[in-house]
Amino acid sequence: MSRIAVLGGGPAGGAAALALARGGAEVDLWLPARPGEKPCGGAVPEHVLPRLEGFDPSLLPGMVSPEAVLENAAGRNVTLPLQGIRIFRRVDLDRALVEAAVAAGARRVAAKAERLEWTPEGVRVSSSGGGSEERVYGWIVGADGARGLTRRRLGLTPRGDSVGLGASLRGVESERMVLSFPDLADAYLWIFPRPGGASVGIAYTPERLSDGAARAALAVFLDRWLPAVWRDLPGPRYRYPIPVWGSHTLEAVRRGLDRRVLLAGDAAAVADPLTREGIRYGFLSGTWAAEQLLAGEPERYPERLDRELGGELGRAVRARDQFYEDRVGQWMVPLARRLPGIRQVLGDLLACQQPYRGLWPRLAREAIRSAPLSRLRERGRG
Repeated sequence: MSRIAVLGGGPAGGAAALALARGGAEVDLWLPARPGEKPCGGAVPEHVLPRLEGFDPSLLPGMVSPEAVLENAAGRNVTLPLQGIRIFRRVDLDRALVEAAVAAGARRVAAKAERLEWTPEGVRVSSSGGGSEERVYGWIVGADGARGLTRRRLGLTPRGDSVGLGASLRGVESERMVLSFPDLADAYLWIFPRPGGASVGIAYTPERLSDGAARAALAVFLDRWLPAVWRDLPGPRYRYPIPVWGSHTLEAVRRGLDRRVLLAGDAAAVADPLTREGIRYGFLSGTWAAEQLLAGEPERYPERLDRELGGELGRAVRARDQFYEDRVGQWMVPLARRLPGIRQVLGDLLACQQPYRGLWPRLAREAIRSAPLSRLRERGRG
């Protein structure tokens, strides 16, 4: 197998480089010049971590299954059981995954990839400046994000992105994970406790909610949950695209395949359309890209993505419409306050242990089991 380049040092890039190196491939891991925080809470389902063979997250600082609170636009909230979640600082998680890949045999390239060119021999990746480097590869794993070099060189324009706007605050103590649904288009707000601070933010679709309205909603939310402290706390502020799954995902992946590029993570647009959660799918898509290359079947990568994720994330698109447009996110909180079975289902959903397939039937069964139908309708309006 010819040498492979992985562009990007996040969950998808690190997972791809790790799997390739462990599989015996010669792989260069091109890292970003200035890795930074991302618009995410940093939560990872524990059941996904064993998929990253050769990576041990147990030594990383993290929060294990904190108490979770859901809040609706009326200010009512409910505490949920939450098991099987670990929350990391992204800088810790990404660095540890890169180190695991290097320990497995991946070659770290500290120079920033600045050019991607197609030649009869393969794909040339090159940089310039003090750490200049140039090499031709048989295949590229493009895991350098929604606006990275790989997508730009493939001529892929953004489609269907959400936005994550927020901050990684240092010096604040927060023991609870809080998710709030303000009844503003398809937006939700979050506070995720992390070692030494908290990730806070709002996710929304920019065509449906303005940045100004999003910033105002975030400020009101943080004033309520982190009063008198959050505005002066240190930590990076950000506004980043969140590339969610859609019909454009497989179109982009197939275009990359035609140019000997396998897109993974944000570069492939595989984040959950409802929750905008992407770390899990970054891990998985990067690992699958590596496995297809190791098997000598890269041409089957789009088919695998569709098989593994298409059904579930297609359901997430429909669940998003129900959750926000049909106001499920609003009446679910008062219903969950009264019905323990509903709380358990929502807790399992947050912990990524309840797939979208079967979600609504399970909610209905729990509601019927817990309360007569006549009272259920009344409570759902509460």
